Amino acid sequence: MNLFRYICIFLPLCILADDRLRLNHADMLENITVKGQAIQILTGNVKFTKRNMVITCDRAKYREKTGQGSMTGKTKVIKEELTLTCDSLHFDSPNDILKTFGSTHIWDKDYDLISDSLNYFTELNRGEALGNARLKQKDQIITADLLHYEKAPESDAVSYEAIGHVIIQEEERTATCGKAIYSQEKETTHLYLDPQVETDTRTLSGSKIELQYSDEELEYMYIPSKAHVVSVSSGWQTSDTTNKSASRAPIHLEDEMTGKVLKGFFVDGGLDSMRVEGMATTLYHIFEDSVYQGKNQASGDTMTILLQEKDLHQILIAGGGRGTFTPDPTNKKIDAPIVYKSDNIEYNIPDETTNLHTNAEIQHTDMNLSAGFLNINWQTNLLKAFPISPVDTTLKETRPTMKEAGKEPMSGDEMVYNLNTRRGKIIKGKTKTKDGYYHGNEIRNQADDTFYVKNSIYSTCDLDIPHFHFGGQKMKMIHNDKVVSRPLIFYIGGIPLFPLPFAIFPHQSGNRNSGWLMPSYGETSNRGQFLDGLGYYWAFSDYLDTKVTTSFADRQGFFVKVYNRYKKRYWYTGNFQFETRQNFKSSLPKVDRDISHLNQLERTTDYNIRWSHNHTLRNDQSLRVDASYYSRGDFNRETGIDLSQRLEQQAISKATYSKRWKKSKNSLSMNFQLKQDLMAERKIDSSLGNPFFVEPTHSGYQLNKYSGTLPSISFRHGQSQLFPTKLVRKRWYHNISWNYSSSFTNKLRTYFETVQDPNPSDPPNYIWNEEDTTIYDGILTHNFSLNAPQKLFKYITVSPRLSLKSSWVNKSFDAYLDSETNNKESIERTGLAMRTTGSLGLSLRTQLYGLFPINIAEVKNIRHVMTPSVGYSYTPDFSKPLFGMDLGYFQTIIDTAGNEILHDRFSGTMAGGTPKTERQSMNISVNNVFQAKVKSLEEEKKIDLFSWRVSTSYNFVAEEFQLANLQSSIRTKIGEKLSLDIRMTHDFYKYNFEEDKRINTFNKNENGLIIPRLINAQFSTGFGFSGRRHKWAGETTPEEEEDSLATEETEGLGDFSSFPSSQSSTGGDKLWNTNVSLSYSYNNANPDNPLKSFWMNTSSSIQITKYWRVNYNARFDLESRDMVNHSFSIYRDLHCWEMSINWTPSGFGQGIYLKINVKSPTLEDLKFEQRGGIFQRRANF
Repeated sequence: MNLFRYICIFLPLCILADDRLRLNHADMLENITVKGQAIQILTGNVKFTKRNMVITCDRAKYREKTGQGSMTGKTKVIKEELTLTCDSLHFDSPNDILKTFGSTHIWDKDYDLISDSLNYFTELNRGEALGNARLKQKDQIITADLLHYEKAPESDAVSYEAIGHVIIQEEERTATCGKAIYSQEKETTHLYLDPQVETDTRTLSGSKIELQYSDEELEYMYIPSKAHVVSVSSGWQTSDTTNKSASRAPIHLEDEMTGKVLKGFFVDGGLDSMRVEGMATTLYHIFEDSVYQGKNQASGDTMTILLQEKDLHQILIAGGGRGTFTPDPTNKKIDAPIVYKSDNIEYNIPDETTNLHTNAEIQHTDMNLSAGFLNINWQTNLLKAFPISPVDTTLKETRPTMKEAGKEPMSGDEMVYNLNTRRGKIIKGKTKTKDGYYHGNEIRNQADDTFYVKNSIYSTCDLDIPHFHFGGQKMKMIHNDKVVSRPLIFYIGGIPLFPLPFAIFPHQSGNRNSGWLMPSYGETSNRGQFLDGLGYYWAFSDYLDTKVTTSFADRQGFFVKVYNRYKKRYWYTGNFQFETRQNFKSSLPKVDRDISHLNQLERTTDYNIRWSHNHTLRNDQSLRVDASYYSRGDFNRETGIDLSQRLEQQAISKATYSKRWKKSKNSLSMNFQLKQDLMAERKIDSSLGNPFFVEPTHSGYQLNKYSGTLPSISFRHGQSQLFPTKLVRKRWYHNISWNYSSSFTNKLRTYFETVQDPNPSDPPNYIWNEEDTTIYDGILTHNFSLNAPQKLFKYITVSPRLSLKSSWVNKSFDAYLDSETNNKESIERTGLAMRTTGSLGLSLRTQLYGLFPINIAEVKNIRHVMTPSVGYSYTPDFSKPLFGMDLGYFQTIIDTAGNEILHDRFSGTMAGGTPKTERQSMNISVNNVFQAKVKSLEEEKKIDLFSWRVSTSYNFVAEEFQLANLQSSIRTKIGEKLSLDIRMTHDFYKYNFEEDKRINTFNKNENGLIIPRLINAQFSTGFGFSGRRHKWAGETTPEEEEDSLATEETEGLGDFSSFPSSQSSTGGDKLWNTNVSLSYSYNNANPDNPLKSFWMNTSSSIQITKYWRVNYNARFDLESRDMVNHSFSIYRDLHCWEMSINWTPSGFGQGIYLKINVKSPTLEDLKFEQRGGIFQRRANF
């Protein structure tokens, strides 16, 4: 019992005694007291122990009570296999903490650590190295400013956290960063703060790097963002490619790879492959036999890099791959960058080859090649293209297609192209030129612009097995020139029809090309045997071309048409046309007609000249000229096939020059115009059977043959403020504005005039004087006006106006009394005569709004906008003195009865009659607009329903008929289908049937109310209906294609074509459509003889099937219930052929025309035609 008691008391004391720092030896011991604490001063071979730890040093201070000791001089700590040395240390025995200072070195069999100082936890085997820390364990050396480490029991390495200037060195790599954390248990190292890993010749960096080890060897690297890899390539660069003895200089270049995420894989500690994900890019430099060739830049979604023996072996790009190879200027083989893209790209570095898989495309200089698979051999510079990748035949198939600038695309089953020589060949190739297609078993190019084709086919049919074609064994294609083939056989439906020894086709890739125009041959009873359309087309340049066509008919004559066009974009454009015909006279019997003796037989010679020119000049100037001349008035009627051409009865020539000064609001224009009535001579021809003859009813009636202005010059100054100001709050006089214009007109007129037949008759007859008369007349006018609009009560606009007009003419007329007839006669007086007239006006205008709430379907409100306007105008009587002054515009003649006769000196001049009655009138008008507010879903919009306008005027000083007619109009447009226009005129005054005229008495009913009577009404409407169809099988909506070969200067100067192509005419989604226009007119000015007219025009089209369409046009006189004219047309789309039938059953244009032809303008002469009626009698080209 006592023994147990002693054990319980002394055992803890023994344990506590072993846990204390014990002094084992010192050569000298000195006890001192400092601030009440006992301190041992130890010197010489000092030795402490604590449990299994031994501390030795030269000198020490120890406070036994607190367990704190400081050791200096050869300080050394040994704990089992651990050894620590330093210059000095402080030991906190109760907490088991060693703090070393100077030359600290701690090691055991697994690690070795050196630092400036160290905080070491002796019982935890954990420490904190401060300053120049250097840790070595296994094959790693870690240096840092601060290093926290800990060694777990039974562990053969320490885990650590290194901070500040961290460097981790291994046998095959070096890592640097601002912070590194290593877990010995997980065998992972995390690098933070600008981490980099140098392995072999590469440097990898990112926002963070994770290294994964296995059995002490690195096997995986992970960079989660901002991945970047840099490596150095070295070789030689030739300084001069033209000099065989050129020197070579060493060159060092950096290869790069970037991306979002990088994953690196290691084998036996060496980098084996890398995978970059997310916007991966790479730049690497290519060397051949150590000589620098150029750089390759590539990008894609994911990039995989495979290494072999530390060298770059293969690069794989998956998803959106694209790249550019830029050759070095010293590269002799490739002289321009190569741009490529593909879904997947494979670079084989040792073989110097690149494979593009799926949607592959490559561009070099002006060549673009696309295919399902592309192989590029950079050693031979050979490019091979195939429809599909050999690695996976389930991928998308794309037929190899090559496009070169200025040339049509070429496609085939296989393609080989040399990037250096730009030569190649295509197996089972196909190409297009303009609207033709060429096929061949093999197409190869001998020069840049020359191709040779074996077993060739040419057709304008786009099917793989065309409906028709020309076939030959050999074909030579010269770009922008021609295609020569020999021999050649024409096939339809695969059946050979006839052979040709050789053939030449145009090949200008959309450009215009010169060449002969093939004629069409035929024979009719009217024309005999004929050739239509023989001619030649010259494409002189991009800005100028000319087409000459002729027609020969042995019973009709000779016809020539020359058409010239020119254009320079943003500058000028125009055309010149000349037509002439030499026909046998109709009086010459057909049996006597011989075209070979046309110049010896009776014939007529006619010609027509047309010129159109539009010129844009600098500084807001423009010039436009439209001129035409006909040697005979019936030229169009007798030669035209189209209805519009046959009905053209006027030749109008005009030239206009204009100039604007925008800042000063001034403008100047000069106009020359001449109008010719082509039917004037026919209208005065009284021959029997002439439907155009105008019967004269009195003498002095004039029919213009020519009329025009030579010239008309106008100047105008736009509206300007009389008192300009920049004030925000303007005074009333700041609204006064003025404008001025002047014009000079010199008119020419050539006319025929009716005269009394010299042969006496009762009543007298009147005939046309066949001799025409030409007169000239001129006038200079000045117009000036002042306007001063003001606001009255904020809602009423008051606008006073003053207008002055001054007319200067080159003649006037004086009057005298013929004493024999007692009639006033006029005599012309030449010389300048001036007249100034003017008027005053005042108008008031406002707007009133009304809203009618209506909730019907989507219509929410009806808005009514009413705009009433009242105006007053005053025009003085210029036959009387004005302001006490006689203006001299009128001359007073007194006849024999003493009556005064006023004579207007300006009547009969271009100034016109002078106002000789005072006019004070009030104009009243009301304009009404009705609109609907429609709300559909969340959108609200305004729709105009209809407008209604009513107006009249009252003349206060008129002797009779003071109230003017009431004018009214109603207009509406319902959607896009229906438009309606109604105009009416009502007269307030009665009509006297006995005197057959209106009288100055209001028209009232039995209740005394004024009832205006309708004297004129016009009604016109137009509407259309259509029905949509379902799309045909395989039909797509066509899109307009731009001609990539067209230049800005030549845009719009396309090829000539006798008939427009109808290839797209059966397109669209309409099954049928009908358009109808109605026009009704009623004139009741004379109630005894009301005049009515009612016309209807219809145009209908129906798409019977996908390829059949029928059109019908007609014009009806509904008043007389008569059909004026109508016509039918039938169209059949035959894919690459087409058929059209045009038939006019009756009338002047009666005839039928059947045509079956190839759609392509290139083969427009490959056709069949049959004519009748007007088409049979006239040249058709």
